[in-house]
Amino acid sequence: MAATNGQSGPNHLGVNLSFTKFLFVTPRQDDDGAHAKMRQAGACIARGFFNDFDAESGHDAPPHETIQFMLAGGFRSSAGLGAARYVAQVCSKYRPRLDEIEAELRRRVGDCAEVVALDGAHRVPQYTSAEMYAYAYKPSPPRTTGRLVRNAIIIPVRKKPEWWALDPLDRHAYFYPSRNSHGDIRGHARSAEAGISTIYRKIYYHPDGHGLAGQYDFISYFECADEHLTTFDEICRNLRNVDLNPEWKYVEEGPEWRGHRELRW
Repeated sequence: MAATNGQSGPNHLGVNLSFTKFLFVTPRQDDDGAHAKMRQAGACIARGFFNDFDAESGHDAPPHETIQFMLAGGFRSSAGLGAARYVAQVCSKYRPRLDEIEAELRRRVGDCAEVVALDGAHRVPQYTSAEMYAYAYKPSPPRTTGRLVRNAIIIPVRKKPEWWALDPLDRHAYFYPSRNSHGDIRGHARSAEAGISTIYRKIYYHPDGHGLAGQYDFISYFECADEHLTTFDEICRNLRNVDLNPEWKYVEEGPEWRGHRELRW
């Protein structure tokens, strides 16, 4: 049964250890007044939250509730979350707390901006083993301050119904290298090998499960320094190549959002 009461709880994919919400904000007018209102709204929803801009992995007692601010960089699409100029990510152990922040943000921006929200939950990795942990997780870089690692990339993803119809062990196999009559298949892990030690990454699962109408199954979140953006692009090309990574034939990607981590809007 899915955890929908705001507490950590089990569902058919695992246990929700904590919750997150990405809030994508697109002002309807591109002027100083609209941007001032966004900055004011951001300052209001940040009250009581630890600002994740200077977050670094390895703290003995990580903050209970955190907020992170991001601003778009470069090209943006014309609609939806891909068009958002502003993004905030709020995290808490209690899901209703995040719903309250979303409602407060919507109230403060009013008709001046469109707000799109995506919900996620942190869980233990689903497709792993001792060997996979040693290969893909143990060498991964620790999280560091946005002053040094400023780029943030958000990609929502859903898997096709055919993926969820597979036996769990068959799904698991797609993450490992293999071989067929056409040659070597890298699989998901080897296709992303170039970023294992250089790109901070985190997967958020939909809190209520997979395959929900109109919802994404996962939110893929990445942070990297400027010099590793080309590595990220290389990884994306590899993962989307179904000859190297057959898993991707089951993937439907949402709009990709790219921007910079900021101390405030």
